[in-house]
Amino acid sequence: MLCSRHHLHKIPRLLSRNISDSELYEKLSKTPKPQDESPKKKKTSINTLGPCLDLIKQYDYEHYLCVCLAPLGTRRGLTALRAFNVELSKSAITPYSSASDKEVNKLKLMWWRGVVEDVYQNKPTHQSPVALELAAAIRTHSLNKGFLLKLIEARLNPVTYNSLHDVERNSENTHSALNFLTMEVLGYKSVDTDHAASHLGRCEGHISLIRSIPLLASRGACLIPNTTLAKTGVSQSDIVRGKNRDKIRDVVHDIASSAYVHAEHCDKLIVGLPPRSMYGLLPLTPAKLFLKRLQKYDFDIFNDRTLVRPPSLSFVLMRDSLKVDMKTRVWRFQLTKDIIMKKSGRQ
Repeated sequence: MLCSRHHLHKIPRLLSRNISDSELYEKLSKTPKPQDESPKKKKTSINTLGPCLDLIKQYDYEHYLCVCLAPLGTRRGLTALRAFNVELSKSAITPYSSASDKEVNKLKLMWWRGVVEDVYQNKPTHQSPVALELAAAIRTHSLNKGFLLKLIEARLNPVTYNSLHDVERNSENTHSALNFLTMEVLGYKSVDTDHAASHLGRCEGHISLIRSIPLLASRGACLIPNTTLAKTGVSQSDIVRGKNRDKIRDVVHDIASSAYVHAEHCDKLIVGLPPRSMYGLLPLTPAKLFLKRLQKYDFDIFNDRTLVRPPSLSFVLMRDSLKVDMKTRVWRFQLTKDIIMKKSGRQ
């Protein structure tokens, strides 16, 4: 497959994880470097994009790759959203948080709510790299305030799941809301794109729950829905101690099956969407790879190899990105052709 010039500069960055902040800043920033400025008139500027990229790369590597493969004019806005989401996730109030941590995290989340409110009220933005980038993204892409506040509110209350429906509801307020904002950065605000983004978010929510099982078990906690545990005959103590591995596989299989259903729905909805909007659905690729890897190791989430990132992730994402780029080019060519034919027919 021939690579388009639009994608050639992305390949070296995906093949190496040791990427300097300055290089990424030059690639992703729209603002060119100032030239021929005297030392007296030189202005001091803060590199706000570099810290945001480092944050995503450290805590959310899969979406970091998706951001790097997005269209050039949208990468900065997507970086701001993903960095904002990482900050909220780090400050989320959980059932296993200590009393002091809950108070501290609540203050952090309230601070972020104030940051969002200040941007929409045209007040000065706090001098934080993520806050500055988020403010720029809100003003540039006219992001929906309700979705941003929903992301904050979802982290203010400790999450407890009685059934998989509760998992879907929480995923709708977190992962899906973030996907809606991603579509807005890409320039799409329609029912069809939001429908696909919603199913993708629910799939990601189920996968996040599966991935969190070993970490929470090491801390003596368990967030698996009570109905799922009762259905398979597993207790929370079994999950924490890692006993009854066969039955725990059944629990993971039940959650993974629900995630797979949403992934299939998203795949079907992609067919009727504008090609460029598919950049916002690129995270579906790592989600499907994880589900396949989970099935390969018989849904044994306590097997270390299950959570290992597949070496082919970068190349598979690049392949899917190239497909989206080619579809976008064909769609634009066909649209231009139809416009010319209509004009010539009138004449």
